[in-house]
Amino acid sequence: MKQIVVFLVAILAFSSVVAQESVVQRSNDKVKIEGKTYYIHIVKSGETLYAISKAYDISQSEIATNNPDIYAGLKVGQALKIPKKSNEVESDENYFYHIVKKKETLFGISRQYNVSVDDIIKINPEVKDGLQQSQTIRIPKVKMEEHSEKPASDTLSFIIHQVQPKEGLFAISRKYGVDAKEIEFYNKELLADGVKLGTSLRIPIKPRVDSTTVVTPNVVVPTKTTDAIAEVVSPCKSDFVYNGQPFNIALLLPFTQEEAGAYESAIEETVEQQLDSKPKNKERAKKGLSQVTQASLEFYEGFLIAVDSMKKSGVSINLSVFDTKRKQTEVESIIHKGLAGKTDLIVGSFIIDDLKPLATFAAENKINMVSPLYNGPTNLPSSSNIISVNQSFRKQLEIFINNFKFEDTCRYIVVYDKENLYSSTIKLFDSLLNTRVQDTNRIQKVYHQTAVSKSIDVQESLVKVLTNDKQNVVIIPSEDEPFVSEFLGHLYGVKSFYNLRTTVYGPARWQKMKNIPTDYFYKLNLNIFTPFFVDYTRTDVKNFIVEYRNLYRSEPTQYSYLGYDVGLYFISAMKNYGVNFNECLNSYRTNLLQSEFWFKESRPSALIQNHQQFIINYNSNFEVLRIK
Repeated sequence: MKQIVVFLVAILAFSSVVAQESVVQRSNDKVKIEGKTYYIHIVKSGETLYAISKAYDISQSEIATNNPDIYAGLKVGQALKIPKKSNEVESDENYFYHIVKKKETLFGISRQYNVSVDDIIKINPEVKDGLQQSQTIRIPKVKMEEHSEKPASDTLSFIIHQVQPKEGLFAISRKYGVDAKEIEFYNKELLADGVKLGTSLRIPIKPRVDSTTVVTPNVVVPTKTTDAIAEVVSPCKSDFVYNGQPFNIALLLPFTQEEAGAYESAIEETVEQQLDSKPKNKERAKKGLSQVTQASLEFYEGFLIAVDSMKKSGVSINLSVFDTKRKQTEVESIIHKGLAGKTDLIVGSFIIDDLKPLATFAAENKINMVSPLYNGPTNLPSSSNIISVNQSFRKQLEIFINNFKFEDTCRYIVVYDKENLYSSTIKLFDSLLNTRVQDTNRIQKVYHQTAVSKSIDVQESLVKVLTNDKQNVVIIPSEDEPFVSEFLGHLYGVKSFYNLRTTVYGPARWQKMKNIPTDYFYKLNLNIFTPFFVDYTRTDVKNFIVEYRNLYRSEPTQYSYLGYDVGLYFISAMKNYGVNFNECLNSYRTNLLQSEFWFKESRPSALIQNHQQFIINYNSNFEVLRIK
């Protein structure tokens, strides 16, 4: 094998002698691969292996060993790894000297040497007023040495990408999650005349680092999970720097007015939020707007306020708004005409028939799509590019029981609806409950069926499981209004008669139930677990209400707050992490109005879901307070 290598190198050396020798300019770009440092040299027209070896003072055989593909001959644009000599002498003990090239920036130079822009400015204060071509600046070697001692995963490395047919810079940047301007910086000469088929581009990549440390909010994380809800935490690349490029956002909502029908009940069943204690938009209701149309307008209005706020913070945004007209064919037309090739983020829609083609398009093109109301399960593509803000009843129960804290000083009663006992949601909840509490004797399970037993029989059964010497914690995993209303009535009667201490837990849907006397909530010490809550005492909420009134001459609703929160959160996420922000959502937090989004990827669907949950308490002083 060595003889073959020597023979091939000899041939290349001979060809270099007979060719006209060209001057080779050494590259300053360095990478570290498996602990070894290399220069990355891009072959230019007229350069030979012999000339390159002389420029770097290294043998041709060493270059050939590290770049076996050169045996087929050097190609213009080919990236060569040139090993750095261990005894290479630098021009200064403390600094590198860099000669500024045309169109170079401080940011690009800082990335090239793995030092901060501030460090360069401290040593070269004159560069604060701008760089000049051929200017010589000093780069501190200390930072470079510090980086060289770090593992390879912490240093800048490159992937060599060969341009494919019909492939543009935008598509390449999306593929690797790297800003297009960074790719341009490291491939200036190759891209001078545009992206050409077959060109080998250097793609700067910061390799992902596996970590067992996960930033989470103050919640109790379960130590065990079932396979059905196993969660995956993706690593976050936090080296993105926003440089002012505009983000292209597409907002798709069903604005078209139709008569009330199936869609109205569908949207009512989808929204898992608390009843808004502030006045509704009565004027719009008087005009006969359907609930879907009204919700779309209110969401859009809140979203626009968020867009305006982010623009004031320096973010450039191109917002395209589309009416889905509640037709799947219309959505498909919008995708074909208005989204392909120029969309960074999709937000929408409220209607499940609209979501299916949108989700398919987003998954296939690796574009993040945020669904404001979708809460599953539906046959959408399994993709981490699909992000669900809302929570289904199943997900609410799962999050609640996995984070619930059991106390030895309480008696726990779980009440099941016999008619729904064998549903997959209740079976999952009971399984998680048993996993959390190995000593099942601590929990009394009550099975009740609506309008079957006499009131006195139900109350006698409750007396047997409730106690007067402990706090009775009653958990009712049900959204069935007749069942909940009837059982709370029985519980209220027993609690009042025997003067018992109770705490009741129920899902967000309870706040929309019209047949439960409000007194039950306060007297039973009800705790609602919900992904949304508006605290009207907060200054930022008050400011939003004032701005909303001034702009739209109406009161904000839950959809207005949702539109603002979705807009502000995801636009700021793009500002911090770029368009491929989904891997960073697990640890990203920002101040919102009715949400505190905490996104995690769930298996097997790969859907990114909001796992944040509030506990809202109705106390005996007739106050509604957030306690968690």
